[in-house]
Amino acid sequence: MSLFKNLFFTGFLSFIFLAMNVPQVSHAHVIKPEQFHPVVESYRRVMFLLNLNPVLWDDVQTETEHIANELETISKKIADVYRKTVNDAITKATALEEGEDPPGPDVRKETARVVFELSTRAVADLLTNELVELKASTGDRKKAAECLELSRKYWAGFEYEVQFTDQPMFRKIGLCWLKMVNALGNEPLLGQGEIPVDAKTIQKESDEIINYVKTSYGNFYAPEDRAFAPVPLASRTFNAHAVIPPKLPPGSNINKQRPRPRQILNLVARGVDETQTPLVAFGDMVFDSSLIFGEPARSLNINCNVCHNKSITNPQFKIPGLTKNAGGLDVSSNFFAPHANNGHFDPVDIPDLRGIRFTAPYGRNGRFSSLRDFIRNVIVNEFNGPEPDPIIVDAMLAYMMEFDFLPNSMLNKDGTLNSKAPKDARQGEKLFNKPFAQMNGMSCASCHIPSANFVDGKRHDIGSVKGAEEDSIDRAMDTPTLLSAKYTAPYFHNGSLETLRDVVLWFNKNYNLNLTQNEVVYLRAYLETISDGKEAYEENPDVAAPAEVEEQNFFMASWEFLRDKGKFDLADLLFRTVAQELRNEKWGLKYPEATEVVEKMAQIADAARAANQAGQIETVNVKVAEFRRLYEENTGLIGGEETPGEAKPEKKAAKAAPSVNQHIEDYPYVRK
Repeated sequence: MSLFKNLFFTGFLSFIFLAMNVPQVSHAHVIKPEQFHPVVESYRRVMFLLNLNPVLWDDVQTETEHIANELETISKKIADVYRKTVNDAITKATALEEGEDPPGPDVRKETARVVFELSTRAVADLLTNELVELKASTGDRKKAAECLELSRKYWAGFEYEVQFTDQPMFRKIGLCWLKMVNALGNEPLLGQGEIPVDAKTIQKESDEIINYVKTSYGNFYAPEDRAFAPVPLASRTFNAHAVIPPKLPPGSNINKQRPRPRQILNLVARGVDETQTPLVAFGDMVFDSSLIFGEPARSLNINCNVCHNKSITNPQFKIPGLTKNAGGLDVSSNFFAPHANNGHFDPVDIPDLRGIRFTAPYGRNGRFSSLRDFIRNVIVNEFNGPEPDPIIVDAMLAYMMEFDFLPNSMLNKDGTLNSKAPKDARQGEKLFNKPFAQMNGMSCASCHIPSANFVDGKRHDIGSVKGAEEDSIDRAMDTPTLLSAKYTAPYFHNGSLETLRDVVLWFNKNYNLNLTQNEVVYLRAYLETISDGKEAYEENPDVAAPAEVEEQNFFMASWEFLRDKGKFDLADLLFRTVAQELRNEKWGLKYPEATEVVEKMAQIADAARAANQAGQIETVNVKVAEFRRLYEENTGLIGGEETPGEAKPEKKAAKAAPSVNQHIEDYPYVRK
């Protein structure tokens, strides 16, 4: 029994080791947070922060303090030296003496280098010290197992970079860990079958890792020509030309929110099938595609839908160093688009895009009067994408123009409340329309005009933004709509206020409105009432994946449109995105048989893409028709309403979208 247990355990560990060499797949767009030891989390956040411009030194100091505290488990003296050296360096980079210019970029860059090198050596010391402790603990199986587990967790601080830049040693060290786990042996079962600790193997494999870590990181210096990363420069098998895929720091959350928001497209609400509107369908697809962006957004699979899921704000979005409050992002940082970095940490709250055709100007500070210009700026200057084909912008514009607000049965057509509204809200409506001397005779409704979707199309300085100088006029922000706002917390341009009550209290305090407690309650009730809406979320979580698969079928409706325009490069984008999204979403389906069908659909999209690249247009037509037929034949299975194997009613074959010109041979396949 003990032998069987040991063999099973060994096989399981072998599986784990092999899994370490396989790229992770995101299941249904849900990326589970990686589990790191707290000190490794701090180290990897420090690395990410130090690569940003500007560096958030307060955050760096917080994370390095965690590393210093962990170093105290080795030696308080070592920890104090690390702590003092780091703090002195940060002080040098941030100190601003009266009458002197702030430290320049060279000083800040050098400080970042010093902090990163010291932190890398610190984690290396923690790792090697724990492995030495492991070697000394082989006489105590429990103690040895604890040391092995902790040292393996410390190694995770370097593992990602080693995996891509030093493949031979990545595999070798992976085997070292596996051998050491096996060398722990087995406790006896029912008094028999004990496998003793193999101290010799633990000594040998520990020394292998210790030597590598000391050589690579014991006296680590960050190379001048690379971003800060713990690359093993001193290793004989280090590949200086290897590319390390971008990676977000621990604590990030780029998952689309659940429950899934209910999106209202005007054309669909009026009974139009999206397969009949190829430009809108293509815009929907592009909105869901990371391929229109550049790196690193493309590799991280960040697309418009990540931040604006189904056009709605994603309140869970967070990237440490780029986000101050969840649901916000510094879109002018050097991480996503170095060429557009403004050198300031100025995260903005992710805006809700419902009813966007009514809410110009665009951008939190209203810097774009044109939605088209705003879309292009997001692609090129926020996420480092190439100059988009005009059809991409046309399609995104057509799609976004269909976004509608949630229906609200308590509002009249002119934005006033009707008799269905609660009594407190009707009291709040009076306060909302009341002129206040403290606001120069204006009311809340002066800017949030009820009859104009609660916007005025202007920019105002309400005192929520700190100016560059005391008297500078650079604090104006656009007036946001209040419709559907109940579901778009946090509030203000920077997401600094968590609730609508906080918004009322902010105005009460900053404008000395002297509202009573009851009046605060009334105004809050009013805001929550006008910003409410019918069925804001899809109640059934099981519909998310089937709905996403259905969308890919909609997207395929744009093939004939792109074909007839001769836009085969955009067709390539279509097929690649559809295949990628299908593979992401298939894991959320109810039945394994449905997963197999969706994988087959993805394979057909791959084949259509290959035929498109080869200029075999008739083959693409056949593959697209096959894709549609497969989906139509399995809609019940994919949706979970139909049990695998049950008889299906006959369905009419899906009609191809109408062609601008039925003679495809008249459209030669031209590559630029």
